[in-house]
Amino acid sequence: MMEKIKAVIEGASIHDVFDIFPRKPPGLKFNETDVVIVRARMPDGKQVSRSFYFCLKPDGTFEETPISNDASRYRRHKLSSFIKYYGIAGDLKKYNIRDKVREWKGRAIEVVPYEKKGFIYVP
Repeated sequence: MMEKIKAVIEGASIHDVFDIFPRKPPGLKFNETDVVIVRARMPDGKQVSRSFYFCLKPDGTFEETPISNDASRYRRHKLSSFIKYYGIAGDLKKYNIRDKVREWKGRAIEVVPYEKKGFIYVP
């Protein structure tokens, strides 16, 4: 079993995929236009981050389950799982991620140490 340690979110932000990459990375679908980047710090001072790809709707929400049944669905499920597991929101249908993402700062999360860094745990 993976040992998890506590970490604290130092920042979370939403970006257009094309603000991060000059060309959309292979594997991302046309309906994955946005990315949430979460940065956290472990007790030893090391920083870890995780990116979640999704499509931001005009009202600031996102569709938890896209029409397609592929890797896009898996990536959105990871974002949904992250939000639910860490108690950020219960009802994702009405959760305005665009307005609320800055409130993630300071939340306790879990990190799985791996080699010299680690990764943010998402069930």
